[in-house]
Amino acid sequence: MRKFTAITGLGLAAALTLSGCSAATEAPATTDESNSSMVVDTVNSDGSALRASLTALLADHVYLAGAAIDQALADGGDLTTADVAGAVETLDTNSVEIAALVGSAYPDAEQPFLDSWRSHIPFFVNYAVAKATDDQAGIDQAMSDLGGYAVSFGQLMNSVVPELSAEDVQAGLETHASSLVAAIDANIAGDPAYFALLKEAAGHMPMTATALAGGIAANKGIQ
Repeated sequence: MRKFTAITGLGLAAALTLSGCSAATEAPATTDESNSSMVVDTVNSDGSALRASLTALLADHVYLAGAAIDQALADGGDLTTADVAGAVETLDTNSVEIAALVGSAYPDAEQPFLDSWRSHIPFFVNYAVAKATDDQAGIDQAMSDLGGYAVSFGQLMNSVVPELSAEDVQAGLETHASSLVAAIDANIAGDPAYFALLKEAAGHMPMTATALAGGIAANKGIQ
């Protein structure tokens, strides 16, 4: 198991509050009868550019989030190191880029999306800290916070893109959270399966991108 020393003062979650962690909506890669809301083909239409951009940014997000948490754990919770600061800054840049992409279709939603996107990364950080220090109450609270966020993010996305079901977005984000938590657990335990689990978590992102791009394309009438 990793050796982790909790630090006082500025907390790990506070330092990463400006980092965003994506909401992963698990959806099929192609339109079928079970997902009738995805009425636009984003593979063979102009929406493919949106899908491709979302895929790249969301996949980057998972790996950057994993890297930031890994570096913070490796440095024993010392948030003053250049490596941790660099990881956090790069992760937040990715969050801003994702929000800007959504904002290119819905300008008024860009800042609310970014605020929401950024807000749940501390829950993953809180989980990692609690897990590393055997704080069961902290683990339970972090998981509860992630569950609550899944609900609120689903509602936000549905309010912006009605073609996206709030319940489907929620379910997808819950899957995303559980897969990333599994990777964090392996990382803390020093289990080499961490790398495969992080890859699995990132593997949800193309499906998420397809669902989001399909909903936006349907809503905006992109052909």
